[in-house]
Formats: sequence, C-alpha cells, structure tokens
Amino acid sequence: MSGEASGRKPLRDISGEYRDLYTRVMESNDKERISFMLVFYDWINDFMREAVDENERAFVTRSAFAIVKRLLDSKLDGTRLIKIGQIVDELRSSRGDRDALFVAEHLKLQLFEDCGLDSEKPDLELVDKYLNYWTEASRKEEVAITYYRRDENGEIVTDNERVASAGPSFFKHCSAECVEWFYSMELKPIDYTPESLMELDKIIDAHWPRELFREISIDSEEPQSIILLRLVLMTGSYLGEVLVRNLGGRWERTEDLGWHVCLKDTRVNVFNIAENSFRESSSFYNTFKLLEKTKT
Repeated sequence: MSGEASGRKPLRDISGEYRDLYTRVMESNDKERISFMLVFYDWINDFMREAVDENERAFVTRSAFAIVKRLLDSKLDGTRLIKIGQIVDELRSSRGDRDALFVAEHLKLQLFEDCGLDSEKPDLELVDKYLNYWTEASRKEEVAITYYRRDENGEIVTDNERVASAGPSFFKHCSAECVEWFYSMELKPIDYTPESLMELDKIIDAHWPRELFREISIDSEEPQSIILLRLVLMTGSYLGEVLVRNLGGRWERTEDLGWHVCLKDTRVNVFNIAENSFRESSSFYNTFKLLEKTKT
C-alpha cells in the first residue's frame, strides 16, 4: 500500500542528502571513514530491497542514514567508527536488519546522551566502554541493554537502576530517544523549546495514521502495541521534559495517576496526552500553551 493510498503523507525524499554524504566520504580518501560508510551503504541497499512500500522504504532508509550521518559528523575517530561498523555487521548477521537498526539507534543514543559525543569534551573513555560492551553483546544470542555512568569518584560503573524502575532519569533518557527519533524522521533537531512541540505535532499528524493504533491495547503483546508503548514513552517523556525546563514542572508519582508532571496545583498526565495524540489528534503544543496560561 502506498503512502497516498493509506492517507499518510509520504516522507520527504532524502536521496540527495544521501548521495552528497556518500560522495563526500568517498572523496575524502580516508580509508576508515570509507569503510564505515560502506557498511551502511550495504545496509541501506538491503532495506531498499526488503521494504514493502514507499513509506517503509523511506522510513528505514532515513533511520539508517541519520545514524551514519550523525556518527560521521561527530568527534569519533576512524578506529572507533570501524568498531561501530563491525558491531552493526555482527548484529545484522545474528539478528536481522530491523533488530540491528533498533540496537544501533540505542547505541547512538548512548554515545550522544551518556558520553556527550556532540559536546566540547566527550567522554571517550565511556565511549570505549560502551563499544567494548556492544562488541561482545552483538555476538550473543540474546542482547541485553546495559548502561554505564560515572560514580562520585569519577569511575565508570554499571548503572543498574537506569531502567530497572521508572523515574525522572528514565524519562530524561526516553525524551532523548524522542529527539533522536525526530531527527531520523526529519533530519533536523528539536531542542526542548515550546515551539518544538509544534514540530512534534506536525510529524505525528503527517506520518502516523490514527487507525493504526485506535483499536490497539497498549498493554498487549502485539507488535503494534509494543510500537505504541515506545512512542508514548518517548513523546510523553519529551513533553514532560519541556514542561520541566520551561514551566518549572517536576516529575511526581501518585497512586491514582502514576508518574506525571506537577505544575503548582495542576497534575499533567503527559503519557495519557501522548497516547491520545497517536489515537486521535496530536495536542502537545496546545497542552503547553494551556498550561502556560494557567501558570500565569
């Protein structure tokens, strides 16, 4: 089914950006960067052959393209890029292209969010810790996601509580996933400003048909349910972080409402707003503007 037939706006063609990046890397004569680029070139070509329609082809292609572009534009040297390429090849071989894409997106998020890869002084020791972990994990039958952090003495330790229980640090991580997800869709960043919620509304309304999730229970084990849960966690956490950063909100948990953002006497169920945005009409920006008025 084509994007037009399903009522979904086709994603913008990025073949020009892809060709420009490919040409720039190939003409650099940098063997390590070329080798890294070719890993993703093969991966994207396989995605192009396997996709069932134009929109899926555009979505998976831009997801892989967003990964390779951000990593090539980062402060990673050739040796580390080669290591990431080897991890991707191993994941593709053992888990298939789509599972490999999910894990690669997660690795990219860890490198940028945890290691500050786009900061002035990225934590390259932490980068190597993650790359060494994923080199070993990619060879195993079951892939478990592990997180690291610096302790009070500056030593790298396993962060066992990172996803073991929900809370502000988990939601901050999920909101960062939303930033990466948005980048893979639009190839431009969002930055936790109120206006970025308008961008989020637009992309959801344009590319996610409401009938896709309208009859899906978020608690079931169906594939669509798992996708919806991930989207709700990402976008709801992003809305929550925008409220925290711009309106002075704070994450709280109560027995009746679960985790939510509190603004003075107003409790905002950001995950309910996110779920409704994928079932009915996206309302992230309108929610912010309404809360902004009540705060003043």
